Amino acid sequence: MNYINEGSDDKLFEAHREWGMRFMKLYPQYTSWDNPKDMERPLVIGYVSPDYITHSVSYFIEAPLFFHDYTNYKVIVYSGVVKADAKTHKFKDRVLKKGGLWRDIYGIDEKKVASMVREDKVDILVELTGHTANNKLGMMACRPAPIQATWIGYPNTTGLPTIDYRITDALADPLDTKQKHVEELVRLPKCFLCYTPSPDAGPVCPTPALSNGFITFGSFNNLAKITPKVLKVWARILCAVPNSRLVVKCKPFCSDSVRQRFLSILEQLGLEPLRVDLLPLILLNHDHMQAYSLMDISLDTFPYAGTTTTCESLYMGVPCVTMAGSVHAHNVGVSLLKNVGLERLIAKTEDEYVQLALDLASNALALSELRLTLRELMAKSPVCHGAKFTKDLESAYRNMWHRYCHGDAPALKNMEALKLHLPQSEKITIMFSDIGEATGVEENHQQQAVKANGMSLVSLSTPSLTSSQESQSQIVNGVRPS
Repeated sequence: MNYINEGSDDKLFEAHREWGMRFMKLYPQYTSWDNPKDMERPLVIGYVSPDYITHSVSYFIEAPLFFHDYTNYKVIVYSGVVKADAKTHKFKDRVLKKGGLWRDIYGIDEKKVASMVREDKVDILVELTGHTANNKLGMMACRPAPIQATWIGYPNTTGLPTIDYRITDALADPLDTKQKHVEELVRLPKCFLCYTPSPDAGPVCPTPALSNGFITFGSFNNLAKITPKVLKVWARILCAVPNSRLVVKCKPFCSDSVRQRFLSILEQLGLEPLRVDLLPLILLNHDHMQAYSLMDISLDTFPYAGTTTTCESLYMGVPCVTMAGSVHAHNVGVSLLKNVGLERLIAKTEDEYVQLALDLASNALALSELRLTLRELMAKSPVCHGAKFTKDLESAYRNMWHRYCHGDAPALKNMEALKLHLPQSEKITIMFSDIGEATGVEENHQQQAVKANGMSLVSLSTPSLTSSQESQSQIVNGVRPS
């Protein structure tokens, strides 16, 4: 749904929120924590993800793992990696050498992982996956840490009321955004992402137009982002630039039928198939990065913009044209380009997008000059300044912690609001025992919360239970019996 969401209504938000309410029924929630409420003490930060491998998320979590002040922000990594690679080992070695902890959690029941987080006394737990593969949202639903946040891996709300914050910035999510989130938005002062380029990237190659004699546009984005609307605009650009070519690389192009359908759509839009090069997945990272040498200008997708591909393109000296929109997924390119100093390549409409691409294509010498300076420009920008970025992130964590120490936890407020506004037959039953003054347990006639070891069962919509069913639903030692 994120791929086609125009941001004109709340349907996508409602879908996430409804999912979150249903999902909550599957897990018990912790409602009290032993973490000392000392505002300035060292904090324990937990990061949970299956993507500590050569994966898009890894390029943005590397800076915090490497630059955190481990004396004041001890890092514990909860790794759901299915198959470790060289990057996994690199991250693990770095975290351990700096005094952090690395927990391998692949294959472990999420309630047990939640118990592990609680035993580690994590103060702020940050999940990096959202609704993508191998996520640990079940563990987040248990709320094992007093503060929970979502970041990097998903361009929307998780829908989970147990997550307090979503980390972003004022360009990706402007202050006047109409997009709704279950979480409270925390905006970092610059870009919400910090990109660590691959050491295997290789050098920036000369602008191919100088030797080819024609302009090559390109995109290495996920095929799902390249919608018919995107292809229509790209065809307009190619048809307006004589002899220009388009190179597109993505995994599904290993299929003949996918390639033929893609070319057929472009042909119907007036672009001859002979002017289009389709590349499948390139396995080696060095070869993947060097493939950017085939293009002069990168065309971002819309409404769902690129993230890693935009960073890669810029790092390899290829300017990227993007289009701003109304929700976070539309504006990631806006944040990246503005923070790199390329605000002039941000369009607000399809016509502006086309014109920006045509303007770039009209001057190959200017493209060449930009290409030779773009990597350095990016390296000096907030998008690649790992140390400064991590300090800003730590400040955000400290502010979250101060709020918690003062009795302000957005997720617990969300849970209370749900309890108050749901129909009586669906009321949440939850115990608040660690935020401000303790709130008594509200018991409805259908089900009573059973609390053990700081956990309570939250019911969003549960039919009347027989006595035998009720006994089976109770939590024993913080975990439902299987």
